[in-house]
Amino acid sequence: MTAQEKLYQLIQTLPEKEVSEILNFAESLWPKVSSPKIPAGTLTGLRGIAKPTGPVPSDAELQRQYTDYLKEKYL
Repeated sequence: MTAQEKLYQLIQTLPEKEVSEILNFAESLWPKVSSPKIPAGTLTGLRGIAKPTGPVPSDAELQRQYTDYLKEKYL
């Protein structure tokens, strides 16, 4: 018998008050298990904020812009 099956059988025998407490406890664990927190100040936390106005440039256009940027910066 799996842990889930054992827990389900146990919950079936408990009064509603205890089941509610178990549910509250399980829900309090969910954020800790479901997704890691992103530390404040990381660039990952800023993803999606800067969006271009207008059409999205093609890969070729992005490559040209980046090449121009590098030439300007280092030459």
